[in-house]
Amino acid sequence: MTSSLPHISQIIRSQRKSFGLELKPDGRLIVRAPHAATRAQIEAVVAQKAAWIAKTRARLASQAAQHPPKTFSPGEQFWYLGEQYPLRLTDRQRPLLDLDGAFNLSRQARSQAKDVFIAWYREETRQITQSLIEPYVKHYGFKVNQVRVTSARTRWGSCSGKGNLNFTYRLCMAPLSVVEYVVVHELVHLNVPNHSRAFWAEVARINPTYQTSRAWLKQHGRLLTLD
Repeated sequence: MTSSLPHISQIIRSQRKSFGLELKPDGRLIVRAPHAATRAQIEAVVAQKAAWIAKTRARLASQAAQHPPKTFSPGEQFWYLGEQYPLRLTDRQRPLLDLDGAFNLSRQARSQAKDVFIAWYREETRQITQSLIEPYVKHYGFKVNQVRVTSARTRWGSCSGKGNLNFTYRLCMAPLSVVEYVVVHELVHLNVPNHSRAFWAEVARINPTYQTSRAWLKQHGRLLTLD
């Protein structure tokens, strides 16, 4: 292969029969391949898609430039449950941050504004996911060990073999229907640890409108960040 071959960040092998390429907002290239695929076969597929990869990476970089990192300035917009709310600075000392038609941030906390927002989002995501999980556990019998809120930048949720569910603190920025889809997605992974047809059929059975939520997340997910 030539030196111009696009860099592959990760290769995920599964029982799938075809290859799949995924570019993350930060430009990372994920290749999904059959278990039996050789490195040479994977690189050949990537080489064939080199033009598409370059074009898509350029588009993602342009989008990122249009949405610079947060400065936590008055009037700046922040997401919560699919809506955007402006930031106001207040003179009060407690709470450091709350939401009441706008995000109210204590002036004394502005130098730590990002950490304060993360803590707030983390607690909201914890409460919301817990409230969504409990009915599904009771109705469908899912065996959940622990639920954790993480700082994951590129994954909305994950599931471990020990029955632990993980959700990024950013999840509560999305509409409630989208949060519910991600919760169902990870719950189903407790029983079906892949993205087979059986997996998606089970997701659809439990959450019939999941495709709408999934499409929303693909379209807007890159905006749900403090970076």
